[in-house]
Amino acid sequence: MATQVIFPPSLGRSNVKRLLLCFVLWLVLGAEWVSAQPTNTAPLAQYEPHVSARAIAYQRIVSAESLTAAAWSLLGLWLFWKLGCSLRLRNRVQRNRISESASQPNPPPLRQLLPFGFGLLLTLALWNLPFHVLGLLIEKHFGFSNQSLGGFIRDQLLNFGVSLVMLPLFWGGYWLYSRSPHRWWLWGWLGLIPLLCFQMLLYPLFIAPLYHHFTPLPESPLKQKITRLAEQAGITHSTILQEDTSRRTRHVNAYVTGIGGSARIVLNDTAIQTLPEDQLLAVMGHEMGHYVEKHVWAGLISSVFGAGIFLWLASWLFPKLAKRHAKRVSGVHDLAYLPLVLLMLSLFLLLQAPLASYESRVMERRADAFGLRLTGLNDATARLHVGFAERDYSDPDPPLLLHLWFGTHPTLRERIAFALSYRR
Repeated sequence: MATQVIFPPSLGRSNVKRLLLCFVLWLVLGAEWVSAQPTNTAPLAQYEPHVSARAIAYQRIVSAESLTAAAWSLLGLWLFWKLGCSLRLRNRVQRNRISESASQPNPPPLRQLLPFGFGLLLTLALWNLPFHVLGLLIEKHFGFSNQSLGGFIRDQLLNFGVSLVMLPLFWGGYWLYSRSPHRWWLWGWLGLIPLLCFQMLLYPLFIAPLYHHFTPLPESPLKQKITRLAEQAGITHSTILQEDTSRRTRHVNAYVTGIGGSARIVLNDTAIQTLPEDQLLAVMGHEMGHYVEKHVWAGLISSVFGAGIFLWLASWLFPKLAKRHAKRVSGVHDLAYLPLVLLMLSLFLLLQAPLASYESRVMERRADAFGLRLTGLNDATARLHVGFAERDYSDPDPPLLLHLWFGTHPTLRERIAFALSYRR
């Protein structure tokens, strides 16, 4: 016999949900606070980042530009809908009015969706272009960007071309909705799972090379040490590549990408040119932690669940919004409704950012610990993070709200203290 939970009259189901939500938030934020408290929270004087006035100006300008750009992007989607641009574009590609369009929830023909989607994405790309230009000018002003105007234009065209890949996915969503208006979200989610896997598999092989040139790390004493480090970590057939990052920026970075046969550790040439050998080994130890602990797979699983939650919410929200705007659109299947779909997706991604950022910080802390266990380079790791603050102008102690919402790594001050206090 199933057990039935009966709530007291003073504690209704809605209140229980609120209490559970508060408890989950307390766990997340509490765990965040605890994980952010290393044994020694005040770095020794020689490890205290010397943040110049120029670095502070850079941090403030970049933060303001990033937040304003995000708001500007949302505003563009809303205005495209509110000002009737989507209706006019829909009527142009269909060559008729809403009253003449099909009243049944059939998917729009691909020959109509492609020009509509092209026009929508092109408009949004042009709308957001000023902030891309502003970002380039900021990086050039502070001496970080090496990118030419031609290289910048090429990147923007590439970004737009890659975004067009979404158009067949949009049509697939319309088709599923027309076939199963109540369960389309479930079939769509099940269909997205292999697509997300293919995206993670294929991106390093086909998309990343459109932007960067990758070469095997050349034979050198450094490569030999990295190879020995990989063997210590249990990585026997790893792919370690060098990326020509210096064509665009002077910032230092390294990362892990891909799954299965496309998994690789990528070290930027700016890191090789800038960092001393012990700090390079500390970086590689950290990245090997991501590789060994399968953090790319963890991110993929999170993306799958996030997509499921969004589609489930969309199955409830989209019909209500379509009914509210019935004078404008004939239903969710209407092409003119697409900007609202993208706006809801953008808002969902913004609202779930704290959870995604927290997950990323947890994985970064685990990779830090793995790298320290593997290399024993506590001093080099601490100095590496000091360099990020002094050389790359990363904020060692960002505002708490921004950090909780968008911070994908523990703060540099936390990472320095963690490296100094960590013992194998």
